[in-house]
Amino acid sequence: MTPNCMSDGAVTMATEEETMTAAENGPREWATRMLAPGHAVILDTETSDLDGSILEVAVIDAATGAVLLDTLVDPGDVQIHPAAAAVHGISAAQLIGAPDWPTVFSVLAAVTADRVVLAYNAEFDQSRILHDCHRHGLDPLHLADTERWGCVMVKRSQAEGVEKNIRLDGAHRARGDAEAARAVLQGIADGPTGTPAPSCGRDAAHRRDAGATTPSGELLADASCPADAASSTPSLPGSYLHR
Repeated sequence: MTPNCMSDGAVTMATEEETMTAAENGPREWATRMLAPGHAVILDTETSDLDGSILEVAVIDAATGAVLLDTLVDPGDVQIHPAAAAVHGISAAQLIGAPDWPTVFSVLAAVTADRVVLAYNAEFDQSRILHDCHRHGLDPLHLADTERWGCVMVKRSQAEGVEKNIRLDGAHRARGDAEAARAVLQGIADGPTGTPAPSCGRDAAHRRDAGATTPSGELLADASCPADAASSTPSLPGSYLHR
């Protein structure tokens, strides 16, 4: 084989490999993998402000929708910005008696271990987790690894062929927004025609697993099955709308 033929062959192989990689990382194929049983969880937080502390966090299983964590968080001596309160409706009075961040984080770390962590706006939610861990002197463990996170909003924009971020229409409470993000993920996997992608474990995505508990049994507000459809609650104006 001549050098030119070898070169041409290498280029052809590289092109085919790049094409396969691009296909595997396409929005529909990515969403399909994320919905496979045991592969990913979906997380959402509500905070005191855009750069504030976490007031509420929820985690659900991406494949089944089972609630793994759903709790308010006592942020300590942190003021809730009025714009944030207008969106999520969480008040200081509601946080009285809620567990603090170190208590919640121990459960959060457990339910996200060995999973891809999805969030509608992953950069925001990860930043708030790292903020509160730093604030309390905690090691954020695997949640500090950006490679362990996946952003549903970015893949949604890619799937819909738009450059701008698409705001999530949800209830603006942690569990409701996690469920809304899961509905978006399912929609991406189904594709524009609504036909499920091959080998995506769609049956598992509709099976319910209602037995989830936390080590203490105190942080899981409800392990019942969530609705698949996103809430139609209209978004409120304000600087806090980060999704």
